[in-house]
Amino acid sequence: MEDEEEMTLEDKRVFFNVFFAEEFDSIFSADIICCENCVHDFIKFWPRVNNDINFQSYSVPINSLYSMMRFSNFITEEEFIKFSSELTCPRCDNKLNCIIYPYNMPFDVPDGFEQRIEEIAKISDETPFLLLSHPFALEVYQEIASISLSTELATPLNSFYRARLFSDEKILGNNDFLPPPKEKVVEGRYNHSGRQVLYLSEEPETCFHELRSPNKGVMVASIQINEPIKILDLEQKSQESSIISLIRWSSLMSSPGEGEGWYKPYYVFTRFVADCAKAAGFDAIRYPSVRFDEGVNLVLLSYEKHKRNVQIDELFFFNESNTKNEILLKNY
Repeated sequence: MEDEEEMTLEDKRVFFNVFFAEEFDSIFSADIICCENCVHDFIKFWPRVNNDINFQSYSVPINSLYSMMRFSNFITEEEFIKFSSELTCPRCDNKLNCIIYPYNMPFDVPDGFEQRIEEIAKISDETPFLLLSHPFALEVYQEIASISLSTELATPLNSFYRARLFSDEKILGNNDFLPPPKEKVVEGRYNHSGRQVLYLSEEPETCFHELRSPNKGVMVASIQINEPIKILDLEQKSQESSIISLIRWSSLMSSPGEGEGWYKPYYVFTRFVADCAKAAGFDAIRYPSVRFDEGVNLVLLSYEKHKRNVQIDELFFFNESNTKNEILLKNY
């Protein structure tokens, strides 16, 4: 390499552009790079990424990279700042400003997949009954059918939990923790209107956060399913396919947005997955909570078929302090 005195400013700029990419890749090995201009758009497509501590901790101020990279023998820090200000973001092509967000997705993302998400979102909003006409939606249906072939019926060994807002004015009983009558069932994340399903969580704390962490706390029912059921497990990371990874991490399944009133565009694809699961012979879906990073939920799709074997064991109070004051059913 030429001495610094022999390098022109243009020589240094060419050297910087080549060496910066090599150094950055050796430090971070990132397959996704965002900037402040596009990071929110990236999170919109991949909302679960925002819960990953690696994504939070690897945001890097551009100026700090001078001390991390081997530039000091060839260019000054002032020149580094000048050259780096000319860099463009590989995701959005805007000039890089202040902070870079390098990130590795835990699975391979096909080229153009975010465009597919937009296409499916448009179909879901404008012509939801034609969702299966999209090639990726058809792939999802075929993948769920394939998973069903290797999934066995099993009786859940552990209890599930279902919560209701606590009220000083009303004593809750067993029936308050069961699905409402068909005529009162509105569209949900995994159900159509008029279809009774049972939404459950694997931990009381998840129930609490699903109800938006009310200050007064919640009443929780401990529930057993005493019958073999077939579960589509969207949280079984060790055996999940690339398609399941894609829908689980993307806004197709994990967006916290719900719309207003009857308008719930984010629920169209999840209801589509529920329909695929039912058509493939699944009784329930196990899926990640969008309100509690560590939480896992289960929706019993075939509630009407299995309701005689759904048993409420106890009711207890749960609040922010994670206290559990058990109240025996006989007191109700």
